[in-house]
Amino acid sequence: MSDEDHYLDSYLSEILPALGLDAETYAPYVTGYANENDDGDDGESLDELMELLQASSESHADDDAAWANLRKEIIQRRDDYVSGESARKELQALEIQATTHANLQKEIDLAQKNAVEVEARKQMELESNKLENMSKDKIALMAMYGYEDGNDNNETQNDGESDKPVTNRDVAAAMNRQNTQKQKSVQTQTKQEARQETKKAKADKMAKKEERRKKAGKKERRA
Repeated sequence: MSDEDHYLDSYLSEILPALGLDAETYAPYVTGYANENDDGDDGESLDELMELLQASSESHADDDAAWANLRKEIIQRRDDYVSGESARKELQALEIQATTHANLQKEIDLAQKNAVEVEARKQMELESNKLENMSKDKIALMAMYGYEDGNDNNETQNDGESDKPVTNRDVAAAMNRQNTQKQKSVQTQTKQEARQETKKAKADKMAKKEERRKKAGKKERRA
């Protein structure tokens, strides 16, 4: 705590001049003592301070009662301040504890909410993958490709897992297989068409060659 905002500043600025002392000069002695003895002392330090102030007074050097009252007032104000600080710190600790508890409860509530939402999504996915809830296209797709992989061992394993719910991953895999087969079919058809075009071109070429040969033969006979 600085001397500028000390809890004794206001009191000392009034009482010290009334006792014949310059407040600006002697107030730091009192506030310094108070800062060093917030938790109390044996009284000797305060007695020594009172002796110094009394001896320095220009008007109340012989007024022992005035200095006894000053001593008593300083002790009372110090005790009130310490008590108030203790209560303030306790209240601050309670506020921090309450804030921490509230934040923790928010995190717990959020975690619980997220867990409920995740479980709800899982249940919705399980329901959507039940046969009775599937669309006709999805059922047809899974009937064609759901468990095909061209491997006898995997077929045996899939037979044992046929009761497992069909996931979106299964559907995607099936659609990929369907697209792959379509592409293979298109490629096969394209190759067949190319072979047919080549064969037709060869046949046309042979026909034209034969036609030229016949024309040439007729010309030779006429000659």
